[in-house]
Amino acid sequence: MSTHNILAIDDEVANLDALKQIFNPDYNVFSATNGNDALTIMDQKDISLVLADQRMPGMTGVELMKKTWQKYPDVTRIILTGYADEKVLMDSINMGHVYGFITKPWETEEIIETVKEGIEVYERNSASRKPHIRALLSTGVISSEQLEVALKVQRDERKSIGEILLERGMISKSQLDMAMELRESKRKKLGEVLMEFGAISPDVLEMAHEQQRREERRLVEILIDMRYADEESILSCYATQLGIPIVSLSQFSGEQEPAKLLSPKLAYKHYVVPIDVVGRVLVVATPEPLSDEARSEIEKGTGYRIMVSCSSYRDIKRALGQYYPT
Repeated sequence: MSTHNILAIDDEVANLDALKQIFNPDYNVFSATNGNDALTIMDQKDISLVLADQRMPGMTGVELMKKTWQKYPDVTRIILTGYADEKVLMDSINMGHVYGFITKPWETEEIIETVKEGIEVYERNSASRKPHIRALLSTGVISSEQLEVALKVQRDERKSIGEILLERGMISKSQLDMAMELRESKRKKLGEVLMEFGAISPDVLEMAHEQQRREERRLVEILIDMRYADEESILSCYATQLGIPIVSLSQFSGEQEPAKLLSPKLAYKHYVVPIDVVGRVLVVATPEPLSDEARSEIEKGTGYRIMVSCSSYRDIKRALGQYYPT
């Protein structure tokens, strides 16, 4: 039996019985006749894929997908519809909430293949969100194609992605160890990273924090303005310690499309500037490490996975004013 759980939602019990017959025993199938019950199940079970009928009383399939997106961004979402509601379908695609659509009555082979592909998408998304895998991808140690190969092997072998990459010669033991260490270092705050790098002393960090509490400004801004540390040292430390590239924002135009993907509110809140889009990955520049909460909020707000690069505080400040003048 598969380790993946799928959730089917339809107000017609006969359709749920048919879906269970199709997908058992390949997947663990859970079912609900309305959106509220579906949300309860998702809170209790680790769901990989959701199949929801569009036309249901109380909450439509698309409305349910929007709610699940907020809490479970990796889950693959598929709409079942017997109606040609083009606007609803296009809206849900454009908002990034729905992976695909299946018309009712469905063809058994089609729905089996669509769900199989959807599960593969879930595996890829959830794997690339793991901190050490994200580190390997963002630093260029492995490619997305190599990750895909490792995921295919994992479906047949109960091994971790790291083990598979190592066994297949895609990474070295030292690279895997570095990624695992990087997974922990990415959770550190800027002050901790700067101290480990030797750029500032504990006393300086304490004085900066005290000033930050009084003035409610960003730590990086205080360190620079008070000359506790210079921008070049901060950038070098940030890039070296976290293994991410330094970018110059002067090469990016204020009319660039990526800036439109992030709301001004989130851009200023987390001091990030979107600079490029690669597939479903949004590359952002920031002058300090992003917390897990900040990364999650940006990913939910844009519908993209985030790849982080670093730039100077003053460059970010200028770019924010250029991209979001209001």
